[in-house]
Amino acid sequence: MIEEMKTAYRFLIVMGLGAVLLLFSIMVPVASSDADFSIYNSGWNGCSQLGVKAYQTGSFLPSVDVSTSSEEKIHHLPLNELDLNPSDSAIMIIGPTIDFEKEEASYIDDYLRKGGIVLLADDVGTGNQLLDGIMTTTTRISRDIIADLSFDKQPEFGVTTNITEHNLTKGVNRLLMNYPSTIIPSGRCIPLINSSEASWLDTNGNDDIDPDESLGPFNIMTIEQYGRGSLIVLSEPSLLINQMRNKFNNSNLVDNLVEFMTEDRSTLVIDEYHRDSANPVRVTTNFVKRMNFASKTGILVGITAVFILISTPYPKKGWKLLERLLNKLLAEEALKRPTKEDVMATIHNDHPDWDQKVLTKMIRDIEGER
Repeated sequence: MIEEMKTAYRFLIVMGLGAVLLLFSIMVPVASSDADFSIYNSGWNGCSQLGVKAYQTGSFLPSVDVSTSSEEKIHHLPLNELDLNPSDSAIMIIGPTIDFEKEEASYIDDYLRKGGIVLLADDVGTGNQLLDGIMTTTTRISRDIIADLSFDKQPEFGVTTNITEHNLTKGVNRLLMNYPSTIIPSGRCIPLINSSEASWLDTNGNDDIDPDESLGPFNIMTIEQYGRGSLIVLSEPSLLINQMRNKFNNSNLVDNLVEFMTEDRSTLVIDEYHRDSANPVRVTTNFVKRMNFASKTGILVGITAVFILISTPYPKKGWKLLERLLNKLLAEEALKRPTKEDVMATIHNDHPDWDQKVLTKMIRDIEGER
């Protein structure tokens, strides 16, 4: 009885370990957030698909501050605390909502001078604080919203084909925008994407072209050399979010940006420090559904079978039971076999005229008797 209880306990332990292993194989920690433009946000307004593209290049470097982060909230480093080699790295700043410090602006100014690449995608003007610290550029975000007679659904969803040929715009012939702002460019800017000639600044939001409202086209994306580096400014960050990725050639633009900023560079940082603190990045646990129910059941059955074969007396008992059954069947078969006398009697009844001595001799010869 004690041995049987030990076996039962061992069985429960093995089954528990099997279940735990299965759970660990499909449970993964995931950093998540619902902040606009966050690479940790897999919703319509996040940039998780851009983050995946960056990760696939092998250059993505998380800017996490390990010393202050926890499962409840992940903290990221400000720009001036990034330890980067300007000639071997790039920085993406997408939809910032938290102000930039003067130290960060100075860091970006020096970073660009020494060969860094920076993308600033902003439509509300927060990025102007950063541009103010870049000494030799006058490029700014206007904050004005473009409406367009070339639109999808409504004038604020402008469609443009006014695109300059460049590595950043290869395969990009038509883009769909979502409440874009405009760029006030410096004299050194190369305009890469402009709104259509049917666009205007709808300053009063009435969707009509009023006499005092400026007419397009307007700069949407520009690039300019700054020292040994490159500054890319995009006044329509919504081009980069998940929902807009599959509209027209928007995904080509996103892929081009990532490829341009990682070509011959080992490090790409996507700024998450300048996000709304009301939408922190947290670590959650998600199930990865790569194994179907049949596979999980098969693994558990296999573990159970191996345990029974190795750790219990039941296989031996089974073999003994099978041996007894076979012996019984063989014995019954032997009992059913007719005797020599039975055979002789049957033949004599069927053929009374046959010689009994000759028959007896034949049966002995068949059985090997002398």
